[in-house]
Amino acid sequence: MLETHFHILVRIDPAARRCDDATLVRRYRALYGESRAQWSGLDADELAHALANDPPETAEALRERLRRRMGDVSEFMRTLRQRYTRWFNLAHGTAGTLWAERFGSVLVQDTPWLVGLIAAYIDLNAVRAGLTDLPENYRWCGYTAALAGNEGLCRALAGCFPSAKSTKEALARYRLLMLGKGAAAKGDGTGARIDPAALLEAVKNGGELQPHELLRLRARFLTEGRALGTRDWLEHGEGARALAMLKRPPPSRPVDVLANVDLAVARSRAGYRVPEDPRE
Repeated sequence: MLETHFHILVRIDPAARRCDDATLVRRYRALYGESRAQWSGLDADELAHALANDPPETAEALRERLRRRMGDVSEFMRTLRQRYTRWFNLAHGTAGTLWAERFGSVLVQDTPWLVGLIAAYIDLNAVRAGLTDLPENYRWCGYTAALAGNEGLCRALAGCFPSAKSTKEALARYRLLMLGKGAAAKGDGTGARIDPAALLEAVKNGGELQPHELLRLRARFLTEGRALGTRDWLEHGEGARALAMLKRPPPSRPVDVLANVDLAVARSRAGYRVPEDPRE
């Protein structure tokens, strides 16, 4: 979270489409308490009664509506921003909206190394903005919350490193990933210079980009698109099915600079553009 915007990495659980009535009511109550939701006009007890006693067709339509909302990123963002805005205005005695523009989103393939890459990009935002010298010194980032013991974030970051033998080891690897980016020199020559040892390591790896080197790419490369993943996933997998639901599904092609890791981007606009110097 920064002063003018925030980033969220959200994983949608496919099991949400199969949850039973008890789970639907429990999650509904967790979100709305004992109040009636404006969109449904029901409180949690009334919802439970409707699911159990309404005609089968009516009850099933209500279940489907609930399940669809649970996997809807637009609905998630709308609810999050509204609830936070109400709390903020009440706490500070203000009024009005906090975010006037629409949010942007990128569909990311659920692959550990790629999810870790995006998470590290997000956690490094405060460093790029000059708000802190290290991610762990910034209060409002996911990595700091994980270090503080947030179980959900610990599990999420540990999932990015499936070979790690413990959460502690996974967090250590994640920190190395972030600091690898933070120590890299910018394309204009400012900032840290490339260490000769790092150059030798690159030669040792045959010139292939390592995860921390991928993070040196411009933020627009990772965020200016509809989806990010392998070409097969974008053209034939879950990414393709999700993109097909859009009104104007974009094409996909391998991004030349990341061809060695089979990373492709489906951009929002027709055509693809690889920056002349992606490390600038």
